[in-house]
Parts: sequence; structure tokens; C-alpha cells
Amino acid sequence: MKERDELIKKLNEAFANCDTDFLAKSVTDDVKWEIIGEKTISGRKDFEKSLDRMRHGGPTEIKVSEIINIKDKSVVEGIVEFYVEPGKKKKYAFCDVYIFSDSDGSKFKELRTYVTMLKKK
Repeated sequence: MKERDELIKKLNEAFANCDTDFLAKSVTDDVKWEIIGEKTISGRKDFEKSLDRMRHGGPTEIKVSEIINIKDKSVVEGIVEFYVEPGKKKKYAFCDVYIFSDSDGSKFKELRTYVTMLKKK
């Protein structure tokens, strides 16, 4: 599972750095990304389109607090910051559930993202 931890860390770094090439290579052709309560992205083509949009206002920093691996699933908790407008960031707590393909453990076939904005204290 140590290899899976490293992969999860690389995936989150790729999201934070808008490394769309790495992310596109890390999914199956039939990938499904469900952002709970917001939208579902189906297939590699739509996934890549959403990654392109991420370059314009994507996350600026992701801090992973926990990774849990069980069989073909990995659960990741953390805090992510986004620019909501120039010079203004907002923080969100997130939980991502990655489901990996049976044939190749280096590609995920499903991602479920739960996210909520954190209130300033």
C-alpha cells in the first residue's frame, strides 16, 4: 500500500499544480468523476476538458491530512485552497474516494469528491 500512498500524493500534487498531463494519464478511458451535489464528469474526453478549465482558477494548494487504502479504494482527506477572484483565496475541506481499475492499479476509474467551504474563524 506504500506505492498507493505515493500515487495518491502525486495525484494531489498534480491537482494542486494543474499538471493536467499526469492526471489525464492516471485515469481509465471510462473514468467517472462525481463531485457530489454538483456534477458528474464521464469519460476521458470530458475529464480532460474539466482539467483544462482547472488551469484557469484551479487549486493553489492542497494539504492532505489522511490517506486510507482498502483493496481497490483510496480515501483522501484534506484542505484545498482556491482563488475565487484575483488575490482572494477560499479554503475547503475535501474527501476524495478513488476507485482503481482491477487491471492496472496506477489508473483510477472513479473519483467521488465531497467538498465543503470552511468558514473563517
